[in-house]
Amino acid sequence: MAVIELGLVSEGGDEQDARPDRRPLGRRDLRSLLVAVVAAASVLTVTGSARPDPSGLTQLWSIPFELGSGAYMLTPDSVYVLTQPGQDRLSAYDLRTGGLRWSHPAPDDSSWLSGIRAGALLLPTGPETAMYEDADGATVTREFNRDTAAVDTVTGRLLWRQPGELITAEGDRALLTEWNKAGDKVTTFRAVRLRDGSTIWSRPAGDIGSWTTDTAPGTTAERLVTVTAQGRAEVLDLDDGSVVATGTLPWLPPTASENDYTTLIVDGTQLYLERNEGDTSTVTAYDTDNLRQLWRIQQTAPGGVYGCGPVVCLNGTNATTGHDRATGAVRWRIGGAANGFPLLNGLLLVGDDETGERHRLVDTATGRQLVDLGTAMPVWDYRLDGTRYVVARAQNSNDLTLISEVDPASGEVLLRGTVSAVLDFGCQSSSDLIVCETSDNRLIVTDVG
Repeated sequence: MAVIELGLVSEGGDEQDARPDRRPLGRRDLRSLLVAVVAAASVLTVTGSARPDPSGLTQLWSIPFELGSGAYMLTPDSVYVLTQPGQDRLSAYDLRTGGLRWSHPAPDDSSWLSGIRAGALLLPTGPETAMYEDADGATVTREFNRDTAAVDTVTGRLLWRQPGELITAEGDRALLTEWNKAGDKVTTFRAVRLRDGSTIWSRPAGDIGSWTTDTAPGTTAERLVTVTAQGRAEVLDLDDGSVVATGTLPWLPPTASENDYTTLIVDGTQLYLERNEGDTSTVTAYDTDNLRQLWRIQQTAPGGVYGCGPVVCLNGTNATTGHDRATGAVRWRIGGAANGFPLLNGLLLVGDDETGERHRLVDTATGRQLVDLGTAMPVWDYRLDGTRYVVARAQNSNDLTLISEVDPASGEVLLRGTVSAVLDFGCQSSSDLIVCETSDNRLIVTDVG
């Protein structure tokens, strides 16, 4: 038996892997992983007890799981599973034993899980599709949610259901946006308490066209930034909805070209405005306390700006660069990097090229490579607190996936064992327990400790 690149096991034979090529991991995939938009079970009955795997790993329990039909989400001791269609229930299981803690009918029209804060499990509800014309007369189709529901994590009791689509949840509160009938314009911003849905503050949206707040993993959102089509900007305090600062930003009016656009990112106390025109991308940094410009950088489009712990990262056409937050000066450069995805604990997951086949872990403070993950895929810690484990396909086998442990300090990747073939980017972990969606329609929980 040969061990090849992160423990890719070859079982012999010359037949090729019949599975389709893996597509690249996009930023939409990361968002899906943050909110655990993954497939769910159609029949929720735990089958069997702990059994030893030939590889030495122990599968603790599993449930039937119809890929693409629901969602699951982890906490340190529980897994919450939303099921549909057929059995529209929201259920909570003990993560280690699989014991059913509670199971209730799911809120109407809910198909995924948004997050857990202050003992409340949040679900978007009331899905709709809006179709309207933009400023250039082009038809725009957009999916959104009219309502948000909150469920008590201990009992499964519905705490509240409120009009408004969830933007973010921090501490004991959630920020919601209410849309007009056509679904093409937000009418109200409203902050509610997570335990009872009571309104903390509410503010009409007016004529704003864009808004943003800090939604990166491990951050505490403090500001909401809104901008009109003319570039008039307001910075709001999320605690009470008061206006912190106002100003005018170099906003790009809508054009017929899909390459011309303006986006906003809030990262801590800074705002980054990225403006793409033709083959040029311009990133400008502002202080959210007063909208004072801090620095400005131009590069070849398309770009991409996001917070990376101690630095701010810019994706380029042939490199990812880390920049000083205060001055914009380049602190490090990773040539050939197609995309970067920030994790906690100062780590950046880097995709080497547009194929999405290879990844590595990088120290965000220095840009130094810590671990070459090769063709392995990360097992996402439920807090995005680094990537302790990775999974890789077994060569010449459609039935096995290899699990390896990553040591960022030494750069070593140690093969731990195998599990049934799992969905690409379909695994999450809590400590030494790994939950995966398998290709044969099950949700399995494996102890790799």
